[in-house]
Amino acid sequence: MESIIELISKVPNVVWSGVVASCLTFLGVLWTNKGNEKRQTALLEHEKQKYQSEQKLALKKEVFLNVASSFADVLELVPKLMNLDFTQKGIETQMAGHSGIVAKSYLAAKEDSVAAILNYSAETAESMIKLMKDRAVVLDHKEAIEIFQSTIDSANDEKDRIISIMKELNLQGHNNQATFDYLNKNYEIQEDIVKRSKVSLEEQQSILDPLFQTFAKKCLSEHSRLLSLLPPMAIALRSELENDQNSQIFVDALNENIERMNLAFNSLFERKEA
Repeated sequence: MESIIELISKVPNVVWSGVVASCLTFLGVLWTNKGNEKRQTALLEHEKQKYQSEQKLALKKEVFLNVASSFADVLELVPKLMNLDFTQKGIETQMAGHSGIVAKSYLAAKEDSVAAILNYSAETAESMIKLMKDRAVVLDHKEAIEIFQSTIDSANDEKDRIISIMKELNLQGHNNQATFDYLNKNYEIQEDIVKRSKVSLEEQQSILDPLFQTFAKKCLSEHSRLLSLLPPMAIALRSELENDQNSQIFVDALNENIERMNLAFNSLFERKEA
């Protein structure tokens, strides 16, 4: 041990200085590498989180835009119900896929947003069910009118055919009174059918006109009501997309639009009633 200590003591200071400097350099490089490794790890983790956040936001944007579009289709359907020629198939086509699109949002949205979507879905569903029931009653009267009109048209066609036959018989010099009596009797039957069907048609029309007007007003009222209930859901989704700078501006603009739309529709009904 003494020999080792003696040997170390004989090492020149310059050598020791070099050794110490090398050790310090090595430690400096080691610490630098460790620091760089930590910074690189932190940077990679930051980039990973940024990528995941961007992917999540992109997914939400796609889902929420589809939800907004699908609800817009449903809202657009409400005033369309006033068109009694708009078929059930057309209604089903416009609502196709709505429930599935809304269901997807439950996986992407936060709990508060899901609650807002569920509430609005319930409101639109209840409104559509009530309107469809009322529309069915209106359609029944419309169908009755169409049946009576078809009966009138058929009877008038038969009257025209009888007149044509009688003219042809006259031109041929046909003198069989029984034939003419039969044709005249049949003509009177068709004329009676026309008269009775016109009375029934007018009765149905007198029922349909005010019934349809009431239904049309209800459609427009429900459309306005559903629009007025839109902000909570819209604001929740806009917030998740980091696009909700001033919710009140959106609410005020929507309410102003609803008011203008109601004034236009009310003036339309006033002209019809006048």
